[in-house]
Amino acid sequence: MIDIAKIDERLSETLREKRYTHSVYVAHTASDLAKIFGADVNKAFIAGLVHDCAKSLSFDKSVAVAKKYNYDLDSVTLKCPPIIHADIGMILAEYEYGIKDREILDAVRYHTIAREGMTLLDKILYVADMIEPMRDFPRVAKLREYAKSDIDKAFCESLHSTLEFNLNKGNIIHPNTLLAWNEIISKK
Repeated sequence: MIDIAKIDERLSETLREKRYTHSVYVAHTASDLAKIFGADVNKAFIAGLVHDCAKSLSFDKSVAVAKKYNYDLDSVTLKCPPIIHADIGMILAEYEYGIKDREILDAVRYHTIAREGMTLLDKILYVADMIEPMRDFPRVAKLREYAKSDIDKAFCESLHSTLEFNLNKGNIIHPNTLLAWNEIISKK
């Protein structure tokens, strides 16, 4: 059994206050979305709570965690430090927070880059991270509106926002993000 209170306590001690508050908001937003779309509310809450558990680690510490647990980081992740926290968060969630549920761990892993074959929980966490109450960017109101009735549309538009942001900044785009985009667009 996953001890949510213990996880919450540890996160409140290891994350900066703003990041901790964001994580709590994502957990509640994810559980609300799970209720709407028929996903496991408890899993959604836990995934939301721990999704950024590695966000405060430096790049070097993140790489050290991967090595400690014999986890191979792909070359694109190694070239794009802002996304490494998702892979490392999955590792910490499993080995240091005691979460063994593959569905939760995968949702944490793919909450920044997405992937082809996103599960309902993956989409819920991805969208919840984009629309939690502290988020304020162009189109967030529209994303929140979509999230009330169509998780696929909310995910597609969230992914579009992510791609647009990274293209405008000239950032690397992970191949998994492109695969997720191509898959969802081909289903339209």
